[in-house]
Amino acid sequence: MIWWKHLYMGDKAAAGRPAILEGIRRGRRMPGVYVITLPESGNHILDIRPVSLLTEKERGDGAFLILGAALGYGEACQVVRRMVDDMYRATGAFDWRHYMEFLEAR
Repeated sequence: MIWWKHLYMGDKAAAGRPAILEGIRRGRRMPGVYVITLPESGNHILDIRPVSLLTEKERGDGAFLILGAALGYGEACQVVRRMVDDMYRATGAFDWRHYMEFLEAR
């Protein structure tokens, strides 16, 4: 699992950031904690996934990228909205990979 260097955090998640990030790294169940990832399906911009449903493979996969974290599903939706707003303002499109390249180039 890889943490994006521009990781987005919800306000409640940010307050407990060290404990949340460490819990996810160590494979704890973390009920109520959600991560935002690149979509598994080509029909979405981003996916919201409960940490408790991350597989061992995803947790150990060096290519599984986490873009954001939130405490509670409502906060996860707010984080995704902020992410999509930032992406659209910066690039004028709904292409997350293009937005990531844009941030890296800055």
